[in-house]
Amino acid sequence: TLELAKTMPGAGLETGGQIWDPVGFATFSDQSLIWFRACELKHSRVAMLAAAGWIVNGLHFSFPGTIDYKTSFSDLAAMPPFEAWDNVPLGGKLQILGWIFCVEVASEMGKPHYLKGGDFVTYDWAKQAEGKSPAELLRKQNAELKNGRFAMIGILGFFASANIPGAVPMVPH
Repeated sequence: TLELAKTMPGAGLETGGQIWDPVGFATFSDQSLIWFRACELKHSRVAMLAAAGWIVNGLHFSFPGTIDYKTSFSDLAAMPPFEAWDNVPLGGKLQILGWIFCVEVASEMGKPHYLKGGDFVTYDWAKQAEGKSPAELLRKQNAELKNGRFAMIGILGFFASANIPGAVPMVPH
């Protein structure tokens, strides 16, 4: 295991206070380890948004009004998530994908790049780290990693329960 891996957030009670690395990612190079962590954070943040969106849809919450002057948000919220996405007009889908593209480009254009010590891994647009002690910041970073890891598992569970009858016990299809 690389020395950098020993200084990164992520170890906790569930890993025995040790680095959990069953595949051996922490044995390559510092640069690859930073890239793997950036990927983990990016995917976990997306999974947290996806899981939250799935839950919001499942609770049938919606904005007032219509998405395209004929499709109401409440009609979409009444549908299961995949069906709701299928019924979003093409213009709406393109806006969502365009916004994601812009965020991705902005994160990749940062100087220095996050693989060269830039701020993606510690990205803090809400300034939550300001005024925090190192111990409190580490607690928050660990919480984000753990919640993100759980969300990645959770969204896969949502996908499985929506597509494979009986895949998730006690969840009706």
